[in-house]
Amino acid sequence: MSQNYNFVGCQSACTPSKSFHFYNTKLFSIYLFLNFLGFSIYLKSCPTKEEKELQEVIKDIDSLLNQNPTGSNVIPDISIKMGNSNGKYINESNTHLLIFGGGYSPSGNQVSLESNVKYFYKIRERIGLKNAKAFTFFADGKDNSRDLQFFDPNYSVPKINVILAELFGKPQSIRYQYRSNQLNPNGASSLSSIDDWFKQRKKALYPQTNLIYFTGHGGKGATKTPHDTTAYLWSNAKLKVSDFVKKLDQLPQRQSTILIMVQCYSGGFANILFKDGDPKKELSQHRRAGFFSTIQSRVAAGCTPDIRDENYREYSTSFWEALSGISRTGKTIAKPDYNNDGETSLMEAHSYVIINSNTIDIPIKTSDILLRKYFPDAFSAKKDNNKETNVFKKYLPKIFSKNEGNASSENDFRLEKLSRATLLNWATDEEKAIFQGLSKTLKLNEKTPGIEIKSLQENLKKERQTIEKKKKSLVDQKNKFRDELRKKIQKLYPEISNPHHPVTTSLMSSPKKEQLLELVNQNQIWQKLEQQVKKIGESENQRFMIEKKEVKIMRIRRCMENIVLTHALLENGSSQQQAYFKRLVALECNIPQNK
Repeated sequence: MSQNYNFVGCQSACTPSKSFHFYNTKLFSIYLFLNFLGFSIYLKSCPTKEEKELQEVIKDIDSLLNQNPTGSNVIPDISIKMGNSNGKYINESNTHLLIFGGGYSPSGNQVSLESNVKYFYKIRERIGLKNAKAFTFFADGKDNSRDLQFFDPNYSVPKINVILAELFGKPQSIRYQYRSNQLNPNGASSLSSIDDWFKQRKKALYPQTNLIYFTGHGGKGATKTPHDTTAYLWSNAKLKVSDFVKKLDQLPQRQSTILIMVQCYSGGFANILFKDGDPKKELSQHRRAGFFSTIQSRVAAGCTPDIRDENYREYSTSFWEALSGISRTGKTIAKPDYNNDGETSLMEAHSYVIINSNTIDIPIKTSDILLRKYFPDAFSAKKDNNKETNVFKKYLPKIFSKNEGNASSENDFRLEKLSRATLLNWATDEEKAIFQGLSKTLKLNEKTPGIEIKSLQENLKKERQTIEKKKKSLVDQKNKFRDELRKKIQKLYPEISNPHHPVTTSLMSSPKKEQLLELVNQNQIWQKLEQQVKKIGESENQRFMIEKKEVKIMRIRRCMENIVLTHALLENGSSQQQAYFKRLVALECNIPQNK
């Protein structure tokens, strides 16, 4: 796979001087832009397709040059049709890629993270980004040290080691191995590497798109700032949402930035929409959008040391396969086209993940967060029925009375009161696909799905609690067998509590090893312990299956909320709110251009 590591692109070497004040004339702005691109005004005209793309860019420049000189934050109504990319494409000529991630240390740098990057480079040509300027920062970079953890099912571990790990150590990691990453990245996943990339990108003065993909681990935000979640970099470095926004603020407003982030608590990074990454503050005027594996309060699926690609189940696996039409194992995938325009947008890929991904993730996008910024109390518990604080009381009475027939009661504004027909009537093509797809998966048949999913969720919760209780009993029994064996071994070899003691290490190879194995097998205690471990695994799988069903209910409920809030915004939101929302949706609906 070829990579182009030139940051500068086709930017002119000339530097604006004092005479640059003439830029406010359209003629000079077009002339300057063409010079930036390396064109000459004396050359023959471009081909028709290229000319159209260039005119789109020139319109963007003219729009920026004609902005209100007073610096007002009012956003003009850009009149973008919902669910339409407005003819904008992500392609290799105008896109810069930043791929970074890996673990915070070798023990947290699972091979699946490396495989995610390999998969992206495998499919980038299929989505028109083969020659896009790309930089990759992963784990310890080019260092030859063994920074990557992997699990090979064919790797054999001596039984004595397995026993001692189960009784005195870490049984899960006894089968893990380590090697150096094979990506040959541009550098380590570090704050300095990311800063260098931003320093170069802020030099570009013409409209471009930055596509940033993070595949790694994440952490929660603090109790007082739950939105300020963390992406972990190498050597336990932390990149918080608030710090990342400061870096994004360096970029010219003419550049658009799109994030794909798959770490735990990744949804916190959807707050790049706001000043300082704080949803309580005003909206940023930069063009930013993003897609995230899960909400800011939940862990995400995906990190595993297993070397088998067919076992990888995480957000970006489904996202990239939807865009490229090929899975990471080489299987052909029917690309989603929910609006029937013949192409697959980023939003359609995101919707595909929500419908088809069988994980514990609750994927979200930036427009979800914006809707909840505008309507913060829409679905919160109502503590005081006398206060007109709920969004539905303020914005939806006319809508509900028109579509549902009765809006006299506050209960009429609950999701449980919305009919399937109304939701489908209000939904965009993507939300309609999600709603119908998950309804089919969950086998929802009632006219009021809100009531049905609430009942289903309560039943699944009871079932999960029963399994968790059973699992606890199994774990307690396993621990009894473990403690019994510990006492027997420590009675003969007290030194074994220290894994580095000479007596402990000698047990691995000396005749004492057989004596130890014989002791462990007395009364079949070890076999009983192994049986309990197996039953615990089976119980955990049952619990996991139920949790994934619960997650699908959470996904469809969030979909229903998005449908209601979008309808409320487009019906009753201010022109400024609608314009910002439409601009954001247009960015989310970008289409990678296949060549």
